[in-house]
Amino acid sequence: MSAAGRSAALPPQRWRPPARRVGLRVEFVSEDGRHRKEFDFTTLPGNLRVLEEFATAFETMTGPLGTTKRVESARNLWAAVVKAAAWLHTYRPEISSLAELGALDARALAAVLVTPAGDQRLAAMRTLVGFSPLVRPEFRTELARLRFPRSSTARQPYTAREAQRIAVVARGILRQARERIRRGWEIVHAYRAGGFDELDVLDPRRSLAEVLDHCARTGDVPRSPISGGYAPVSKRTGEGRGLAAMLHVTAGEIWAFAVLLTAETGFNASMLAELPAPAFRATAPGESAIALLRLSKPRRGSRSEMTLPLDTIPRAFHSPPGDARPMQVRQTSLSSALGVFALLIELTTPARELLGTDLALAYYGGQAGAGGSRLRAGMPQAFRSHRSRWVRAWLSGDPVEDELLLGISLDRIRKTHLERNRRPVAHTPGTLARYLSRMDRVTVDGFQIVREALDDEVAKALHRRKMTVIANTAEAEHAARGTDDTVLGACTDFEHSPEDGQRCRRNFLHCLDCSNARAFPQHLPMQLLVLDELHARRDTTSRVRQVTELAGRIAQLSAIVEEYEPAQREQARAAITDDHRHLVGRLFTGDLDTP
Repeated sequence: MSAAGRSAALPPQRWRPPARRVGLRVEFVSEDGRHRKEFDFTTLPGNLRVLEEFATAFETMTGPLGTTKRVESARNLWAAVVKAAAWLHTYRPEISSLAELGALDARALAAVLVTPAGDQRLAAMRTLVGFSPLVRPEFRTELARLRFPRSSTARQPYTAREAQRIAVVARGILRQARERIRRGWEIVHAYRAGGFDELDVLDPRRSLAEVLDHCARTGDVPRSPISGGYAPVSKRTGEGRGLAAMLHVTAGEIWAFAVLLTAETGFNASMLAELPAPAFRATAPGESAIALLRLSKPRRGSRSEMTLPLDTIPRAFHSPPGDARPMQVRQTSLSSALGVFALLIELTTPARELLGTDLALAYYGGQAGAGGSRLRAGMPQAFRSHRSRWVRAWLSGDPVEDELLLGISLDRIRKTHLERNRRPVAHTPGTLARYLSRMDRVTVDGFQIVREALDDEVAKALHRRKMTVIANTAEAEHAARGTDDTVLGACTDFEHSPEDGQRCRRNFLHCLDCSNARAFPQHLPMQLLVLDELHARRDTTSRVRQVTELAGRIAQLSAIVEEYEPAQREQARAAITDDHRHLVGRLFTGDLDTP
């Protein structure tokens, strides 16, 4: 218990959260209290009782005792409900309650909810029906049992050239925004200092300053109270529709900020949408700045709260001799995470103060929202529909480059960051490994590393091999006198090992490395069987064991077998008996090892 607070306590045993549903309208409140959104079930088609049951389950799932904590997740759940309600209205209009749905309905509904983009809506519906006590067990079970094949291909990271082109465009958009907004605020400050008082009241320059001052105070330009269009003073400025954008960033510019922040930090869209504006700078003046951001990912459970750093050092300067640019340049550079973040905070502060929010992403949306404000906080939703307009000025006419810009994906940009840095970003190493395992370039790099390790182990094993091969039958009969048979060959002096001069106690596979060992044609059947077993084990063991234990032995035996003629190998394989197979089995189970 602290002096300023009170001890923590659980709510009463029968506590229930306050109702957030009024009729068929459900209000969603995010876990941190920053976002509120109303979902109106009266806009959906279908039986009113069915819609009420959907609304009740929706309220429970999105409430404090539910699993949906963010507004984006609530929107995804709403999309699944919209699809399900439309299907019921079209194909099962006679249904008057969710309790009437059976297994066949579950299969048909699942087929509607699954899209080429994935089964996220189906997963949301599975969870939603779990919050409804009216849904029959067979419907819930069938919906949970159904699985649809997922695409085996994943969206790949951008190439270095593609990522560079995207970053150049995003920085260009933000530099233009920076110049425009700073120039706009200079006009506002000059107007408030009396710098335009000598001009005629009808002068467009004075009108522009007056309009911008009004926009700075209210978040929008003067408008007609009747039509909602521009007031006369706004029309006199001659600036067209871009008046408010002279003081505030637009949705397209917020999107450009998101592109650069994702590229530099690896944050996903949901984290950027909740990015807080206040930042603790953990450095003294004159030092390279670092900002610590407190973020939350509710689905991580007990690990949901985290503090992540933003620094001024771009990825290109992480190695010596370091970044030689002046400190002021580094801390405002759009090539570093902190430089992008600092500019974001600077340009969005006016909108954030008018909205009363601490979210870093704040912008002028153009259309009036539910509360009448034209300012927005968080991530713009219309990425796909407006992206062509946001990058139109940067299209070059080159079909390949234009397609790249028109299809910019924050998911692919994030994967590019993960591929380059190979470090977890607000997720576990296991999650990072799953991301990396589906990236083509990472897979190729991994194969190359394994290939190099295999080649190294094979080279060392072949250099280490000392077993002498005598493939000629007549010579072998003469050389075999005075030797003792082992599994893979014969030993000329079992009592004196070249390794230590003592009686040999090593596994028979080590005969391949021994100068006392001899391989004669009669040993070829056993060598073929052991080689086959090593190949079989290679397909069922880890990469580490393949490299360290199997690759060298396979290379050694393959080199020995290749010293025989093809006819000799065919004859030896035909001579393999069950006794040979039994002996090889004992070799690999360790029965033949010296205790």
